Amino acid sequence: MLIKDLKFSKEENLKQTLPVEGQREPLEEELEEIKEYHFHVYFFQKNQEQQESALKLRRKIIELTEKGFFHPVPFHNVNYTPVGPHSIGSYEVWCPKEYFSRVYSWFIFHRGIHSVLIHPLTKEQLLDHTDRAAWMGAPVPLDTKKLTPVLRQTPAQYPELKLGYSAPPEGNGR
Repeated sequence: MLIKDLKFSKEENLKQTLPVEGQREPLEEELEEIKEYHFHVYFFQKNQEQQESALKLRRKIIELTEKGFFHPVPFHNVNYTPVGPHSIGSYEVWCPKEYFSRVYSWFIFHRGIHSVLIHPLTKEQLLDHTDRAAWMGAPVPLDTKKLTPVLRQTPAQYPELKLGYSAPPEGNGR
């Protein structure tokens, strides 16, 4: 066999072992991918400076979202009292995986005086808010008794945006 034939033979074998684009089964690790996150911004609700700063930060997030800079979705409610596991004033910003890096980077530079809890959205609500969570700033105590350990299904928020868990499967025109 000539060297030229050997090279051709190796290339043909490699082509036969590679999956055809869009026809392979997903890897187990791909099925485990987290596709949505929450960023919880905290403020002491009886501290006027912190409350004003938190609301200013929220207005900036909404403005940047409207301009298309990133696509987090600030939840409609600002919690001026403890709500759920959150022990002080807070609001939630939803973020699909498609914009995680940009939103995370923006919070690093702009969170100011606020602590921010970042956690994934999976069926395991308790783990998401504790072992899987990350903090920017000082952690705020959470009342974990108010969390459901395991939900029936993974929460897909804002399906109309077709992002995160509601995104079309990859390889289907994306």
